[in-house]
Amino acid sequence: MTDATRLELSRALVVAGLILYIPANTVPVMVMTVAGEVAPLTVMGGVQELYDSGLAPVAGIVFVASIVIPFLKLISMSWLLLMHGSPDLRRQRTTTLRVLHQIGTWSMIDIFLLAVLVAVGQLGILASVQAKAGGMFFASVLLCSLFAADFYQARMIWQPTRP
Repeated sequence: MTDATRLELSRALVVAGLILYIPANTVPVMVMTVAGEVAPLTVMGGVQELYDSGLAPVAGIVFVASIVIPFLKLISMSWLLLMHGSPDLRRQRTTTLRVLHQIGTWSMIDIFLLAVLVAVGQLGILASVQAKAGGMFFASVLLCSLFAADFYQARMIWQPTRP
């Protein structure tokens, strides 16, 4: 695969991720039914539910891991792609890409936890958890940022600029 193709794929994935970020955070990722009470939850709704339950530290962790980090990953990739071909800040851009690769391996933990919650949270009449479309949007955002960082390689930052 050529570097030009890698660059275009990264750009397309970042744009797709930014577009999908909106439904990923507004469409319910799950529906919890507890004692007959049905509650559709978005990612932010889950954070609010944790906070209201007195679990502010956990709510903070979920907020950072599920809302802030995916957004920062997309913004960081946007910055790298906008700076592509520039000789400026090459070391910082390389470090940024390395960080994106490091945290990329942990990106799907939220989706894994949703799958575990759905599998374990089936208690018949007492309680149940169902995954909803928001989970697919959220997973798509994570995959877009993961693959965008994977396609854009550090060596592309250091290639000489063409006049």
